Amino acid sequence: MTFAVPPDMRAAVWRGGAELAVERVPVPAVGPGELLVRVEACGLCPTDIKKIDRALCAPPVILGHETAGTVVVAGEGRGEWLGRRVAVYHHVPCRECRLCELRLYSQCAGYKRTGATAGFAPAGGGWAEYVKVMPWIVDGGGVVAAPEGMPRAVAILMEPVNTCLRCVRCLPPPPGTVVVLGLGPIGLMLAALAARDGWHVLAVEPVPERQVLAGAFGAVEVFAPVDDLAGRLKARCAPDGPDGVIAATDAEAAIGAGLAALRPGGTLILFAHTRRGQPLTVDGGEIGMQEKRIAGSYSSSIELNGAAVEALCDARVPWERLVTHVFPLEDINAALALARRPRDGSLKIAVTAET
Repeated sequence: MTFAVPPDMRAAVWRGGAELAVERVPVPAVGPGELLVRVEACGLCPTDIKKIDRALCAPPVILGHETAGTVVVAGEGRGEWLGRRVAVYHHVPCRECRLCELRLYSQCAGYKRTGATAGFAPAGGGWAEYVKVMPWIVDGGGVVAAPEGMPRAVAILMEPVNTCLRCVRCLPPPPGTVVVLGLGPIGLMLAALAARDGWHVLAVEPVPERQVLAGAFGAVEVFAPVDDLAGRLKARCAPDGPDGVIAATDAEAAIGAGLAALRPGGTLILFAHTRRGQPLTVDGGEIGMQEKRIAGSYSSSIELNGAAVEALCDARVPWERLVTHVFPLEDINAALALARRPRDGSLKIAVTAET
């Protein structure tokens, strides 16, 4: 099996500022143990958008890490991957350090090393026609076969679904009632995965269009964040309050209400706090006196790759409804603008270089 691969390709390159330029760059050369993936589509993750808006990486770079495509070149020792549709994870843990022993894979120093590139310093590379996957990513389980017939709009969700699944699995057993704060695409994923794991899911969301979607993704009731949110949540879970709260928003008022509503000993998980310098004021008495817990959940777990695929194959969840807009790569800046300021029912935004 052979594929025609051109010498150069289109890629959305960030060179500083708010916008990207679609340029022609060389297709990465593939060495032993590496793979070249022709990109079908790639999601616009808020983490990548923050890198642009806050200049958190050094330009020039080609970003994008929620990548799905087809392996078109397989380096020495990788022949079994040629022609397969895959999703690519750009990070994998070393599985040898102390943090990996503790299963804190996203905290592993090796995990922070990016192993997928479309050129320049490795930065994910999915906002391009082709992306190269480094040997340690392939060896470490960072290339996952997409089941036959899985639409590209579902395949690009593999990495974010993994991160959400890891968060849900941080909730203490047994399953009870959990409140998801925020029903953007991540909040809807969290709701669906919690419901699949047996949780009774309530949600808090101000946008009417997203409130309507909640039921399809497992939430049994949605609350608008208005006066006495804590009291209303607690009353809905009388006499003690919900067992868990997952904050898929960094809105302090909603998080404070969720913490106040929690039953004694309940767990609040911060999911949307993804960078340093995000202060959060909480009532310490809720934690000290009522023995409530605050935990964090960040990024994916290599142990959950298979579970993420299984979840995305669950026909009871309308995963494709999460990807509301797929822009041509040339319109990357319009895609970024919509992702920054959602409107008209927009949820997950993606780009594609396919014609």
